[in-house]
Amino acid sequence: MLSLLMSMFFLIPLILKINIYVLLIFFFFLTTYFIMMFSWNNFFVYISMNMGLDYYSFFMVILTFWLFILMIYGLLNLKNLYFSYLSGLVVLMVIFLVLCFLTLDFFTFYIYFECSVLPVFLLIYGWGYQPERVFSSLYFFIYTLMSSLPLFLLILKLNVFLGYFYFGIDYTSNNFFVFFFFIFSFLVKLPMFFFHLWLPSAHVEAPTSGSMILAGVMLKLGGYGLVRVFYMFTNLISMYSYIFVSLSLLGSLYVSLFCLLQSDLSVLVAYSSVSHMGLVICGLMTLTMYGFVGSLYLMVSHGLVSSGLFYLVGCMYDRLGTRSIFLMRGLINIFPSFMMFFFFLIISNMSCPPSLNLVSEIFICFSLLSWGNLTLLLIIFSLFFSACAMINFFSFICHGMFSGLLMTLDSGLISEFYLGSLHLIPVYMFILNLNFFFM
Repeated sequence: MLSLLMSMFFLIPLILKINIYVLLIFFFFLTTYFIMMFSWNNFFVYISMNMGLDYYSFFMVILTFWLFILMIYGLLNLKNLYFSYLSGLVVLMVIFLVLCFLTLDFFTFYIYFECSVLPVFLLIYGWGYQPERVFSSLYFFIYTLMSSLPLFLLILKLNVFLGYFYFGIDYTSNNFFVFFFFIFSFLVKLPMFFFHLWLPSAHVEAPTSGSMILAGVMLKLGGYGLVRVFYMFTNLISMYSYIFVSLSLLGSLYVSLFCLLQSDLSVLVAYSSVSHMGLVICGLMTLTMYGFVGSLYLMVSHGLVSSGLFYLVGCMYDRLGTRSIFLMRGLINIFPSFMMFFFFLIISNMSCPPSLNLVSEIFICFSLLSWGNLTLLLIIFSLFFSACAMINFFSFICHGMFSGLLMTLDSGLISEFYLGSLHLIPVYMFILNLNFFFM
């Protein structure tokens, strides 16, 4: 565990001196080594320095490493005077995220949980697209920080009361307010409907790399935190889960309808993330094996698919200077290969076979039907309108008359096709060996 952490820490000063390709090769081999050397058990392994791994943390770390490789590779086309600072900020963010997933102590988990917000704040503030990025970055920072304050006070109180406070501690509470404020910060981070307002503004103003890590990993911190705290409140979840499941399902339905009216591509992809994360909350709230495994599948697959969509939207924005679907028409005639990757990512986002999204949503639907039969109606309409929004999205930008913006454009770069492939291959390869999640 110490060797893994030190190898990442020493990358920060080296970024200013070494070739960036060396960094990519190092992280690729680190990811491969991490996958091959992990010894599977039913509980935490590699426990040292208050850190350890289990199923959820292992897959979140692998997802973080993989998306970091894709982010840095995507930044190579945008080299400028501040490229080394941007790369260093991304490495720092990855280190905090990995530490957050590795730690076993609630207090240090909270510290890394909050530290991971700061690099994203600086990414939006320093490398955002529009002047409104100042407001969006502060909105994101304050929203996240204020929602985490009750969690911090509760962790301190329980640390003093129990003497130590680690994951898996034999502690249960029947106080609804303790339960709500414990999970409130994670619900905002996911985000749950009603607490999601920071997400669209952050994605619209963030640079492409910021949107990739924000959608790919940062949203998963909320689901990971819920998994870590739910065992302490099983009685309260059984009593009050109907509130959160109802709000999440109604929110997913409302957001999928709202996606049909959207004209900005980044906002559309961001709102589809809200809809998918609502299903994650529903799966976890059922407290069933199907729900927990389906939520893990959905977090991994959504991290890859939404990151790929944000990357391709960013590539089109760099060429056209707009994200409006009304100004992008007939792109399939000029970007045929580029649109193929867009097509695969969009059908993955609407859970077409054989993507991992399909398996995850089937598992979550099973868990919700075992929880309550009336949820079937909301699930059907939510998934249907979400699929309609994705089809509408693809049809608008691919077909129709040429736009006036399409006069001097290339048909796509090899590096963009490479990144699109690296986003898609895990989504479609996992389904060939779903046992990988249970080994």
